[in-house]
Amino acid sequence: MAQLFIAEEELSDSASLTHRNVTIGTTETALNIFLLCKLKAFRTAYPGIRLKIYNYSSPQAIAAVKSGKIDFAVLSTPVPAEPPLHLTPLQSFREILIGGPSFSALSEKELCFSDLKKYPFICLGRETATFQFYNQLFLSQELELIPDTEAATTDQILPLVKNNLGLAFLPEPMALESLAKQEVLQIAISEKLPLRHICLVHDHQHPLNSGARELKKIILGERMD
Repeated sequence: MAQLFIAEEELSDSASLTHRNVTIGTTETALNIFLLCKLKAFRTAYPGIRLKIYNYSSPQAIAAVKSGKIDFAVLSTPVPAEPPLHLTPLQSFREILIGGPSFSALSEKELCFSDLKKYPFICLGRETATFQFYNQLFLSQELELIPDTEAATTDQILPLVKNNLGLAFLPEPMALESLAKQEVLQIAISEKLPLRHICLVHDHQHPLNSGARELKKIILGERMD
C-alpha cells in the first residue's frame, strides 16, 4: 500500500509539473550542434525546473539510460543501443577533415584515407563510439586506425588542430567559425564520409516525470502544453 501511495503521489506531481529535476546525458557533439538551443527554450519555458546534464561518451550514456540514472540521452551516432531502448533521429550532420596553419599546403590537394597515415592524426579515444565509427571506415580501406593523439572529448579536438598537432575529422558545424577566421583549413578527401545523426535515446520501461516529458517535447519539436 505504501508503494501504491508513493506512485499516486508521483503521478500527481507529474500532472501538475511540480517535479523539479530533469537529468539527461549527452555528448559534446550533440550538445554543441543541436541541444544547446533546445535547453535555452526549455529554460525560458520552465525556469523553475532544475537540469542536471552529464557529459558522456555514447556507451556511457546508454548504460546510464538503461540503469535509470538519467531520464534520456541526446547522442551522436553510432549509438550502441538495443531494445527496449528507442532511438529517435533528430538532425543529420557531416564531418570534415581539418588541419592547422602548418598544413596549409594540403588545402590544394585531395587526400584519401591511406594518405592520412603520412600525417599526425587526432581522434577521440578508443572507448568512444566515434573511434569505432572511424575504425570501421579505415578497416573498409584495409587500413588500421592508429591516432597519434587521442582526445577525451570532441571539444578538445579543435584546439589541438589549431595548434598544429595533427589532422582530424570534426563535425562541420563545430568547425565553421574557425574556418571563417582561417584558424584551421578544410582538406578535401576522396572518400565520401557517411552522414551521422543526432538522436534521442529513451527507455520506455522507465516512465518520464513531467519535466522530462516537457523537455522531450521541446527536443522533438512538439507543441508544449
